[in-house]
Amino acid sequence: MKIRFGSIILIFATVIVLFAGYLTIKHFFFKLLPYPSLDKQRAALANKPAVPPTRILDSAAIVNDLKYLASDTCEGRKPGTTGHARAVDRIALRMREAGLDSFNKALIQTFNGKYMDRNTMGKNIIGWIKGTQYPDKYIVISAHYDHLGKIGPHTYYGASDNASGTACILAMAKYFKQYPQPCSLIFAAFDREESGIEGSFNFVDQLPPPLSLSNIRLNLNVDMIARNDNNEIFVSGIYHSPSLIYAVNETQNKTNAKLLMGHDKGNVYEDWTSQSDHFSFYKKSIPFLYIGVEDHVDYHKPTDTYDKINYSSYIENCNMIVSLIKTIKP
Repeated sequence: MKIRFGSIILIFATVIVLFAGYLTIKHFFFKLLPYPSLDKQRAALANKPAVPPTRILDSAAIVNDLKYLASDTCEGRKPGTTGHARAVDRIALRMREAGLDSFNKALIQTFNGKYMDRNTMGKNIIGWIKGTQYPDKYIVISAHYDHLGKIGPHTYYGASDNASGTACILAMAKYFKQYPQPCSLIFAAFDREESGIEGSFNFVDQLPPPLSLSNIRLNLNVDMIARNDNNEIFVSGIYHSPSLIYAVNETQNKTNAKLLMGHDKGNVYEDWTSQSDHFSFYKKSIPFLYIGVEDHVDYHKPTDTYDKINYSSYIENCNMIVSLIKTIKP
């Protein structure tokens, strides 16, 4: 039986298309899961021997700052309110006590609101620590401190969201001032996250000298790290920056926190890529790691109060984040 030349070309082209499709599918699934499935991760953590708890941060300061930020004094920290102003004062005080340097001779950087409450000014609180080996490379460690304030007769305290993250980065600022890292560290308490991630977008769009996008190595964003019924906490962002998986793997061996990878690809798990202040860095092609728990029953409710927090688990999470930062290679 004769095979025409045109048929050979058609068969050859079909083979090429199928092979190309195979490579595309292989690449797709690699990108889909650069880390093991959640079931495999949970099984591995369940079989991991416990390690002595790491307590290098000032636990009392963390708890005191969280309770203050989530108290009636701060009224839910809605921008433009007296309670919000008190939160700003507390955060700036802690950064000054830690001895952080400032950009443009001011810890507080103001900006105009764009979305909700447009006439209310936002206030980012930014301090930094010079690196010992690579002072021109920066890691931005961030947490938003604003919340929903008072709605009717109810105060939305925001203990988990995000007094927990704010208190954590303030303790880390104090620690890393005493033990600086190879890269410079920027500690950013961002405002107006709840109204559209405004504070961090303003930061990346209006970087203070001498910062530029090219010398920001990473954003590590801390948002809601205090509450989960299973004591699980996620690091999101490995899908977008698979090369950072080493940092998570090393950290898992140094902590009893149940640190899982996920929530960064929508067709696998719920995608958190655009859910907090790290999104502004992602949009500028800056790698990010977002540390946070899954939503709990009191999320964005007046019942998100500090008495609901398991402080042992919360403090373990805070110290785990320090270990994670210390693994990041310049």
